[in-house]
Amino acid sequence: MGRPRITNKEERITPKHVELIRAAYELLAEKGLHGLSLQDVADHVDVSKGVILYYFKTKERLLLSTWRWVLSRVAERIKRSLERSATPEEKVRAMVEAIFVNPEANRTFYLTFLDLVGSVARNPRDPRFAALIEEARRIEEETYAEVIRHGVNQGVFFSQDPSRDAKVIRALIDGLFIQWIQEKDWQHLHLAYKHLCQEALLRYLRCPEGEKPSDSGG
Repeated sequence: MGRPRITNKEERITPKHVELIRAAYELLAEKGLHGLSLQDVADHVDVSKGVILYYFKTKERLLLSTWRWVLSRVAERIKRSLERSATPEEKVRAMVEAIFVNPEANRTFYLTFLDLVGSVARNPRDPRFAALIEEARRIEEETYAEVIRHGVNQGVFFSQDPSRDAKVIRALIDGLFIQWIQEKDWQHLHLAYKHLCQEALLRYLRCPEGEKPSDSGG
């Protein structure tokens, strides 16, 4: 499978675009999607608001470009980690290592991503943001499904439907992150949650069909 990418139909990304995108991303965790203004971004990098408008035209285009950039980096980091791993277990552990980057980076990502998801769910008037989230979810689940198929082919994992089980894997990862960011001692507990995530995924994937929690009748 080729390297995953979030489609970008905006203008070519230049170093200046990246500088402004980084600033917007840092501020999103602090101010939230609706609290962030173009002036906030301009002040953060010491430029005029007109510079932001020159490169992105509107706040919505800045936010779209920011999330395309962020999600593409996450997808590519996961893909690189998988390419360096051999066995199915190594791939799962490496995948989790690539996702659990560090406490600050993961906290920023999930605070801003949950804000984005909530905004789209409450107010889906702009289909571009909904399409972006859907594309990111598709790439993520396709990557997980590929790992599952590799494990099944090696006789290590059990799955009759890798696409279905990929959704479970995504739910386990996201659920643990949501629980982790609520911890008072989130910085020190980051490593423990990473190990918990690795073991939870491996236990689920090694569980024979018919015994998986998702297969139960309850």
